[in-house]
Amino acid sequence: MSDTPAHPALPWQDIDTVLLDMDGTLLDLDFDARFWKEHFPQRYVELSGLAEPEAMARLNARFEGLRGQLAWYCLDDWHRALAPDCRNELDLIALKRELAHHIRYRHGVPEFLERLGGAGKQRVLVTNAHPASVDLKFERVDLYTRLDRLFNAHEIGAAKESPRFWDRLAEQLHFDPDRTLLVDDNLVALAAAEDFGIRHLRAITLPNSRGEPMDTAPFEPLDDFLAATAVLATR
Repeated sequence: MSDTPAHPALPWQDIDTVLLDMDGTLLDLDFDARFWKEHFPQRYVELSGLAEPEAMARLNARFEGLRGQLAWYCLDDWHRALAPDCRNELDLIALKRELAHHIRYRHGVPEFLERLGGAGKQRVLVTNAHPASVDLKFERVDLYTRLDRLFNAHEIGAAKESPRFWDRLAEQLHFDPDRTLLVDDNLVALAAAEDFGIRHLRAITLPNSRGEPMDTAPFEPLDDFLAATAVLATR
C-alpha cells in the first residue's frame, strides 16, 4: 500500500498567515442550515400570517436573488425587507437565540487554532456573517480568544465573493499573499481569493455535520484539522 497522502500536505514552512472562515469552517454549519432552511421559514410564516406557499415564495426569491452578495448576509437588510410582512416584531437575533444550543465548533478546531498560534502563525478570521451573528456565536464558543485578528465583510463593505473584499483586506492587514493560506467552505470566495493572489487554498469537505460531503474541485480539500497540523503539534 502506498504511503502517499490522499491530499497534498500543507507546506507550513511557507505559510505565515492563516485566513479562516467562520461558519462551515471553524463552526459547524449545522446551526445556520437549521436556522435558514427550517427554523426561520417556519417562524416567518407564523409571524407574518401569510399562507405558507406565499411566505416560502417570498423567502426563496430573496435567497436566490441575493446569493453571494453582502445583503444576503445582512440581518438589517433581511429585517427591512421582511418586517413589513409581520404582525409582530421580527427580531432575527432573538430567533437565532432560539437555536443557539446548536452553535458549536467543528471537530478539532480549538486544538487546531492552538497549534497555529504555537507555531507563530497569524490567525485571522474573515467572515461574511453579520456582526450581530458573530457576537451571538462568540457567546457560545471561545473563538475570539483563539484568534489574532478579525475582519468582517460588513465592516469592509464587500462580501468575500467580491474582489473588493480582498483589495480592502490588503489595505488593513499586513500579509504576504504568497505566504498566506485561506480555509473556507465557500468555493466562490476561494476563487476570488485565488484571483487576488493568495497562494495556498483549502476547501472544507464537510461544513455541515448533518450534511453530505462537498465536492471541493478545483480546490484541494481539507478533511481533518488535526491531521493537517500534526507536524505543528510536534514542534
